[in-house]
Amino acid sequence: MTIREKGYYNWEGQLSRSPFPWLPIFFNGIKMVFKQKYSKMLFGLALSPFFIFLGAIYVSTRPELRMFTRMVKMLQDEALFFKEFATNGFTFFMLIILILSFGAELISGDIRFKSFPLYFSRPLDRKDYLFGKFSIIMFYFLLFTLVPGILLYIFKFIFTGKLSIQPFTILGIIFVPLLCTFYIAAITLLLSSFSSNSKYVKIMMFLIYFISDAIANILFQIFKTDYFHILSMKSLIQQVGSFLFNTNPQYDYPAWLSLAVIALTSLGACTLLYKRIGKLEAQIESGN
Repeated sequence: MTIREKGYYNWEGQLSRSPFPWLPIFFNGIKMVFKQKYSKMLFGLALSPFFIFLGAIYVSTRPELRMFTRMVKMLQDEALFFKEFATNGFTFFMLIILILSFGAELISGDIRFKSFPLYFSRPLDRKDYLFGKFSIIMFYFLLFTLVPGILLYIFKFIFTGKLSIQPFTILGIIFVPLLCTFYIAAITLLLSSFSSNSKYVKIMMFLIYFISDAIANILFQIFKTDYFHILSMKSLIQQVGSFLFNTNPQYDYPAWLSLAVIALTSLGACTLLYKRIGKLEAQIESGN
C-alpha cells in the first residue's frame, strides 16, 4: 500500500530530552581545535613543563645526577613544588596563546553566521549552549594542568615509594586548575560574545591577558604596593595558588583576596554572558 493510499497520521510519540544536550557542541569544538594548523605544536609546548617537573622528581631519587637543582630542593616542600607546577608562567602563557587561537571564535563565529536559531530550534537552551562552550575551553586547560598535576603526584609515589597525603597539596592540585580554568573560560566567552569579528575579539583578549600584567607592574613601580597585582591575571592565579596550597603568598596582600576576586569576576562574567546570549538570540530572530 502506497503512502498516498494509506494517508497521513499525527505522530503520537514523545520527545525524550537527552541528559547531556551540550555534548555535540563539546565534541565538535574539540575536533575544531585539534584540527587547527599549529595546535599540535602548542600542545607539545604546553606539556613541556610536565616533563621538566617529572624529570626533577626522577633526579631527586638519583643523588648522582646533578640536574634540576632548584626544583629538587623544592621537592622538600611538596606543596611548594606542586604550586610552582600549577601556576608556572610558561604553561599559563602557552595556554593563553592556545585560547587566543580558538576561543575568539566560540561565540563570535555563531554571531557572524547567525547560528543561534539553529542551536535553539533543538531541545537546547541557553544554559546548555553555554555549558557546551565552557566545556571546550575547560577540556583543553584541564588536559594540560589538572591531568599532568595528578600524574606528577602518581609518578612521585612510583619513583620515591612514599605516599605523603597532605590535604592542602591535594586540594591545590585539584582546585587551582579548576578555579583558574573557569575564571579564564568565563572571561574568554564574554569577550567572544561582544563582536562578530574574531580579530577584534582576539585584540581584546590579548589586551586583558597580557597588557593587564604590564599595567599592574607599572602601577606597582609607581605606588609601591602589591595590591595593584590584583589587576594582573597571571599574578591573581599565582596568589590564589599560594592560598590553596597553603604556601607563602607570592605578593604582599591577603591571599584570600585573590580567591574572592577570581570568584566574583567569574560569576559576574557568567551572569553578563547569560544575558548577552539572550539579547543576541532575540536580535538575530528579529532580523536586526
